[in-house]
Amino acid sequence: MREAEGIAHRLPGPRRLAVAGGAIVLFVAIVGGGAAAYFAAGMGPDADAVAAVEADPDITVDRTAVGTAVRDGPVTASTVGLVYYPGARVAHESYVPTAAEIVAASDRVALVVVVDAPLNLAVLAPDRADRVRERHPEVGVWAVGGHSLGGAMACRHAAENAAAYEALVLHAAYCDRDVSDSGLDVLSVLGGADGVIDAERERASRANLPSDARIVKLDGVNHAGFGAYGPQRGDGPASLSPDASREAVGNATGTWLSEGGAATRSVEPRLVPDRCAWSVADRGPRSPGSAVLVVAG
Repeated sequence: MREAEGIAHRLPGPRRLAVAGGAIVLFVAIVGGGAAAYFAAGMGPDADAVAAVEADPDITVDRTAVGTAVRDGPVTASTVGLVYYPGARVAHESYVPTAAEIVAASDRVALVVVVDAPLNLAVLAPDRADRVRERHPEVGVWAVGGHSLGGAMACRHAAENAAAYEALVLHAAYCDRDVSDSGLDVLSVLGGADGVIDAERERASRANLPSDARIVKLDGVNHAGFGAYGPQRGDGPASLSPDASREAVGNATGTWLSEGGAATRSVEPRLVPDRCAWSVADRGPRSPGSAVLVVAG
């Protein structure tokens, strides 16, 4: 009995438990609030780079509730649309200059909508692309893509909604979902000076892509070179300037979107789900799991 009374005496009372519980809740709130502020602050955008796009008479920038849209003409049924997910902790407008390079490189009118993700984390808005497409029902051909974590989220979205898209664009990113039989055309653009991406995992994940996916590696471009948000911790040194890097990324992406069916594709639904409608002109026979590696300087 005395032993039991001693144990009871050592146990914290209701008041102590309430104080301890309150302290834990306060601690979690502080940590959570700090983390939210950290991600919400984001990286970028480079105001001068964005201003240069806005000053271009050939480019139109529209800010909407779902993100920032960049286009080079009126949006019609013949417009090529690309929904773009930003990288983790990167302000979405950091990709406005890249989007401008993409639409400029396309042979037909293009629309790139950079998704505005909560706390600058695409993982919190994996299906925001649905709202983008709903906002632009006149667009007949859609691709989805993104940079880094944004590219991974675009892949996951595409894997679950393949019927809504013709193509998937990965920028310094890789797929952790199998889209090899999705019927999607896939472009993966990598930076030769990228010090952030897990190169081994990226290489291994190519097995998740269609056998005729195009892999483009850009010499002199690092991880941060895909956007306009400044240097990134752990990244490699880029031999190309930020402007030149974004131009290289835009050219590789915009021309691929064009040659992949932008000029010839009908807006009618695909009749054969596993047929790549955005065929690249120089594609030849590919063995299973192979890919084209293009090195551009």
